[in-house]
Amino acid sequence: MKPKLSSEHITSIDEYGNRIGLHPAEVSGYFRTRRTWVQNILIVFFLTLPWINIGGYQSILLDIPAREFYFFGLMFKAHNAPLLLFLILGGALSLAFVTAIWGRVWCGWACPQTVFIDGVFRRIEYFIEGNYIARRRQAIEPMTTNLFVRKSIKWVLYYFASAFIAHSALAYFVGSYSFIQIMKNGPESHFNLFIFSQILTLALLFDFGWFREQFCTIMCPYGRIQGLLLDNNSMNVVYDEKRDDCVNCNRCVNACPIGIDIRNGLQMECIACTACIDACDEIMEKVHKPKGLVKYGNISDTKIKWLTPRSIVYLIGIGICVIGLLYGILSFQHSEAFILRSLTTPYTLRQENGVNFVMNQFRLHVTNQSRDVKKYKIEILNNPDAKITSQFDLLTLESKASFDWHFFVTLPQSKVSPSITLQVKISDATDPEQFKKEFSIQFLGPNL
Repeated sequence: MKPKLSSEHITSIDEYGNRIGLHPAEVSGYFRTRRTWVQNILIVFFLTLPWINIGGYQSILLDIPAREFYFFGLMFKAHNAPLLLFLILGGALSLAFVTAIWGRVWCGWACPQTVFIDGVFRRIEYFIEGNYIARRRQAIEPMTTNLFVRKSIKWVLYYFASAFIAHSALAYFVGSYSFIQIMKNGPESHFNLFIFSQILTLALLFDFGWFREQFCTIMCPYGRIQGLLLDNNSMNVVYDEKRDDCVNCNRCVNACPIGIDIRNGLQMECIACTACIDACDEIMEKVHKPKGLVKYGNISDTKIKWLTPRSIVYLIGIGICVIGLLYGILSFQHSEAFILRSLTTPYTLRQENGVNFVMNQFRLHVTNQSRDVKKYKIEILNNPDAKITSQFDLLTLESKASFDWHFFVTLPQSKVSPSITLQVKISDATDPEQFKKEFSIQFLGPNL
């Protein structure tokens, strides 16, 4: 017996629970025009950003093997990772704030899943296979030579689009110019990277070319937690139930890339892409009725409020993250240094001209995080009797280089006491204001 479907079933699933491939209708209108502009800008931004250099560095480069991360002219090492906490937490809170006010505007307007499917892959589909009526007919008719050729061309273009997106994404991790050189050298020069790029390409091809709306309804965690972020005041795409103007044309359902019926109310699957708004407005114009039967609004049918207890909490959290991130960036220095005591004997005794001396050995690890060659000097601030002995008077480090600088501190034994602490400063020899760091070290000797 054939199962019966309720009026609220998802149109991407048949009566047996099998997936029906969606072929959303093309729409035009106020929101479609603006979404096209936003998508084009985001795609261009994504593709060009790795080719922009700021301060001698790629604008964004995440060099994981070297544990170096570049963001708009600043270089961070792995030990600067706490700054990423502010960045990631601030981003999450910002998304929560946007969702609490404007609903799932991220999904419909800026999510890479939506941007690349709508802005690239569906354009290829429209160009090769025609409008949604032709595509729906082709989905059920027998395979012909002409249809096979057109579908083959479509999937070949899908593959090249996926490969281009995948390689552009890898440029953020490998470096754009380095990646071009690697590609010129052939797959055998970096075989592991080649394999990874192909896996990523096939994953994008599968997702953007076939999986599509299933990712939003099945896999995306954001869609699952939106119920925790939304309230009755949050803006969403809603159907105005108070009006009795619906002509049951199903244009809004045909235009939906997820395959839902907006007339059934707010649904987890809805990505707020506004396709149903433009589709309905088009029909309302034809039947000479006011637009806005499907519109941006909220469940309570009231004016959208920016400041609610929920949004204020998010704003406070965002403010804390921004302040923390700015403080970290503004206090960021071009070098990093730390001192460790030698793992050998805690001290050494020696005699010179009849005077007994105590010597402690230390290791100073210095990292030059700038793009310039730097010279460093080390000095003791609070004890004129303490003398530093090292293999270098000045340490010269190339850009992004690190070095373990071993040095000895010597004091006359008569000056050594249990409470003696030395203030050691490492600084930029050329411009101490650019980098200087002080350490307190305990000096050890006999009977201490």
